[in-house]
Amino acid sequence: MDELTVNGIVVGGEDVGEADRLVRLLTPELGVIAAKMRGVKKEKAKLKFAAMPFSFCEYVLIKRGAYYSVKTASQTESLFGVTSSPDRYVIGSVMLEAAAAAAGTDSAEIFVELLTALKTLIYSDTDAYSVGLNFVYRLLVLGGHIAAGRSDGDYNVPVSEQKSLPRGRSERLLKAYLGLFSDKFCRRLLSAELIGK
Repeated sequence: MDELTVNGIVVGGEDVGEADRLVRLLTPELGVIAAKMRGVKKEKAKLKFAAMPFSFCEYVLIKRGAYYSVKTASQTESLFGVTSSPDRYVIGSVMLEAAAAAAGTDSAEIFVELLTALKTLIYSDTDAYSVGLNFVYRLLVLGGHIAAGRSDGDYNVPVSEQKSLPRGRSERLLKAYLGLFSDKFCRRLLSAELIGK
């Protein structure tokens, strides 16, 4: 059994059995991979922190069949500040889903964009919806769905330099960009009521 060490952000997951969890990790090298974490739902589990959405860790994985199994994990940086407000949490969750949907086998740029946007969400006073809007816009540009242009000046700038848009406008534009990204994906977010109708 070969071991593989990767940096990854948990972008989702699901419970398996009574104590296990199958997590989806976004990695720069492999894109999104599934990894089983044994016993992490137990109260005193040592790796419980590494199975939660927004976990940014260095994972040591062992390949087992169609998925990996997590042997150990060490936290690289805490991104749990996203949970400090409902707006940040909702937009952070949208960004995790969008990054997972956009990731291919070589996802280094998407990984960096997600990490940068999550840090901005946590540490800046920029409106959460503006950060989410800029992130989804960048994914659309990276994926070739839309071309970056001068008319997109408010959105085609580094997140750290972005101006806050009025809340209603950034919400509407975020929904429009999510619709461009994937109608099915947008419907899923709307039905889960992660963003307003």
